[in-house]
Amino acid sequence: MKGSPLIPFALIALIGILLMAGLSAYGVLERSAQEEQENGNGEEEPVEIDDPIVAGEELAQQSCINCHGGDLAGGMGPAINGLEGELSLEEISTIIKEGIGSMPPQTQYSSEEADAISEYLLSISE
Repeated sequence: MKGSPLIPFALIALIGILLMAGLSAYGVLERSAQEEQENGNGEEEPVEIDDPIVAGEELAQQSCINCHGGDLAGGMGPAINGLEGELSLEEISTIIKEGIGSMPPQTQYSSEEADAISEYLLSISE
């Protein structure tokens, strides 16, 4: 008398499930290790910025125009040109780093980069 023909299939399915779980756990651990390595273990690397207004303009062109428009006069987000007298450099930097309303935090920028963008935004007029 032979055993049930389902037993080999059940064993193969069980082995497959265990392999998938093990490989998934390994992948998650590897990804978190890679992110830590890329982020320098969470420590902010100092950035040297020679001319903050020029650097701020380049950074703003990379990110801000997507929501605030090519001339920063508004788009999906509000106008951010002509902020002089409305917000301080520190307030703008805080908004960049922490976000506000529907604007998400721009965590890809260091404090120096956020300050450079702030200086650029304060230097342009409407």
